[in-house]
Amino acid sequence: MKHLKSLLIAAAGLVTIAAPALAADMRMPVKAPAPVATPVATWTGLYLGINGGGAWGTTRHTDSTTGLTTNNYSQSGGLIGGTYGANWQTGMFVLGFEGDFDWANINGNFTNAGLCGVNNGNTCFTKLQDFGTDRIRVGVDVSGWLLYGTGGVAYGEVNAGQTPCGGVFVGGCGQKWRSGWVAGGGVEKMFAPHWSAKLEYLHFDFGNDVQYRPVVNVNVLERGDIVRGGINYLFNPFP
Repeated sequence: MKHLKSLLIAAAGLVTIAAPALAADMRMPVKAPAPVATPVATWTGLYLGINGGGAWGTTRHTDSTTGLTTNNYSQSGGLIGGTYGANWQTGMFVLGFEGDFDWANINGNFTNAGLCGVNNGNTCFTKLQDFGTDRIRVGVDVSGWLLYGTGGVAYGEVNAGQTPCGGVFVGGCGQKWRSGWVAGGGVEKMFAPHWSAKLEYLHFDFGNDVQYRPVVNVNVLERGDIVRGGINYLFNPFP
């Protein structure tokens, strides 16, 4: 009994000594775990996408010998295709390269019995049926919105001539690839991780070049304006 009494007295003493320290520990604030940093969105990386929109063009047929011309007439239509590119971002500034290739159907016709009547018809036509660009983009990021200007090389397949094409003068129509320049600007926004949507305007100009030869060379002017939207998937293979 004496040993038990001694043990109880010792335990009571330990509790008396430890209680204030335990109470002090309970009064100390518990530190919350450090918050996990949210990844900051960046435009740096590669991307693939789709695009589509409308186009409005200006064309003109001119006989290179007589100077007889249709004067300018209008084209219109749509285009749709794929996009590829790469960006590099430092701070708010973004530098990138973008290319695209689209199927197009941008048509225009002009009725003129003089210049356009070589094959017993009276209509000249111009059709841009494929279109592509390779461009530099320079922009600034404003709270996740990329505002950019762009410019570079444009190319397209132009089909132009006089209907009917298969008349006496089989050279009354011509289809050829043309190249020139393109410039414009746009805005792009990230709407989900890795995904962005854009809206842009481009002006292209293929110049005034020989397109077909019914009897003598006929030059065809081809230039226009494009408004289109697109959706891109962004990824960075070199994080």
